[in-house]
Amino acid sequence: MSIHDEHIKRIEEKLSKLLSRLKELEKENERLQKELLNKNVICEDLRKKADQLELGINLHKASESQDAQISRNALDKKINEYIKEIDRCIALLGDQD
Repeated sequence: MSIHDEHIKRIEEKLSKLLSRLKELEKENERLQKELLNKNVICEDLRKKADQLELGINLHKASESQDAQISRNALDKKINEYIKEIDRCIALLGDQD
């Protein structure tokens, strides 16, 4: 076998190895792209869930605030009723003299 034939044979072997490696890398790239797509879908789902939870928290806070305001208003009304009753009692006591 001549020197040129040996060089050609080594080049062909290296080329064969490179092509084999290229196919492996292409498969790995495809696998990684699918994995990335799946992770992106999961990430988007988690973002949606986080947004829903945040909305729920905000609604809960708003309802608590409204409940507190309603309770405060009811308490104010009851206190005003007591003050009117006390004023009426004082007026009645003043009329007895």
